[in-house]
Amino acid sequence: MKSSYLASLLLAAVLGAGGSILLTHSTSAQAATPTGDTITVFVDATFGFRKTHMADKLTKSHAEYAARGYRFVAMSPYSENGDLVGFFVTYAR
Repeated sequence: MKSSYLASLLLAAVLGAGGSILLTHSTSAQAATPTGDTITVFVDATFGFRKTHMADKLTKSHAEYAARGYRFVAMSPYSENGDLVGFFVTYAR
């Protein structure tokens, strides 16, 4: 009897914690969604001989869109067969 009581308490604690984590993440994701004019661009990751090639491309992209009044929102890597192809970068006004 005592073991089933402890098991049900543990189950209730796990389910309660999981539900609160899901609610926390859903509200923060909704709050982080930009409103207004957004644009997503693809920055190609064709690697050359320099180690900072991708960083230089992203810095140039950020500067170009900042000059147009956009701000950085998100960046997602894109890969095919385990190889990095590029990044999808989202900007918003």
